[in-house]
Amino acid sequence: MLRLRWSDGRPRPSYLTLAMPYHVVAFTMAQVRQGALGFQRDLGAVLRERPEIKVYSASPFDLDERRRFKDRFGGDIVYFLNDAASQECERMGLDLNFLADLSEDELPRRRTLVVGMPEPR
Repeated sequence: MLRLRWSDGRPRPSYLTLAMPYHVVAFTMAQVRQGALGFQRDLGAVLRERPEIKVYSASPFDLDERRRFKDRFGGDIVYFLNDAASQECERMGLDLNFLADLSEDELPRRRTLVVGMPEPR
């Protein structure tokens, strides 16, 4: 099974998953064309069993925010996975290269739910 890791190969310290619940992964357009977004389909398939899974991206309508995260993490598309999503990726053997961990306060102000069940309003 492939393990989740930071981009430099270090294991994630366990205390970070408590204090920083969102894990950042970024993809270039070349990676997207090669199928890097397949993890979305895999996570979507288990939402009935794991409704707490959430994957966000910056809103496509907030160009400044998208550019800020692109500049910060590289890649053309940046995703933010909660702990449940990252744990499920690990369980399924998906090889995602996490670049950083962020608190909920550090997520984009305007964000789009890419994978997950919408919160009731």
